[in-house]
Amino acid sequence: MINQDPVSARYAEALFGLIKPSGRLAEAAQELARVGALIRAHADLPQFLCNPGVEAEDKLGVLERLLGGGWSGDVRAFVRLVLSMGRPEYLVEMADAFQALVDEDAGLLRVTVRSAHPLSAAARERLTRQLERLERRRIEMAEATDPELIGGIQVELDHRVLDGSVKTKLAELRQRLKSVRVH
Repeated sequence: MINQDPVSARYAEALFGLIKPSGRLAEAAQELARVGALIRAHADLPQFLCNPGVEAEDKLGVLERLLGGGWSGDVRAFVRLVLSMGRPEYLVEMADAFQALVDEDAGLLRVTVRSAHPLSAAARERLTRQLERLERRRIEMAEATDPELIGGIQVELDHRVLDGSVKTKLAELRQRLKSVRVH
């Protein structure tokens, strides 16, 4: 799991424990992800949610209107609790932490692969199989291109980065050459 704030992790664990017996983990994760995406998408929303002069019920009402409904009683009650406890600044991290718990429970590991050029279908499949064998979990891969890598790939998984990029190899070589004493 990615390093998280302890407050976010505790709240996410509590929600996970509440919802797991109902078998609605995936749905709750989607609902919380919508809340997180909404907060990320509206620049003024975090400031509004953190305003101590606005009642928690009013904040919840605004979120409901922006979301257009579509969330379960459990997630609604969770968001109400977070707002009433004065912790709205953690909602996005709580949604991410909850998703990480759901993924872990499902044996899923989300990875991000960065490469200078898009991966071919064969390379993507080969990399997915290798990662699944190494991590002993199902892999869901997101790809990003970064021309600054020059070549090779970087793989972000959990709290680790596997860096096989040409850019990093050149930087390492540069450091080694700087440390060599020439007589």
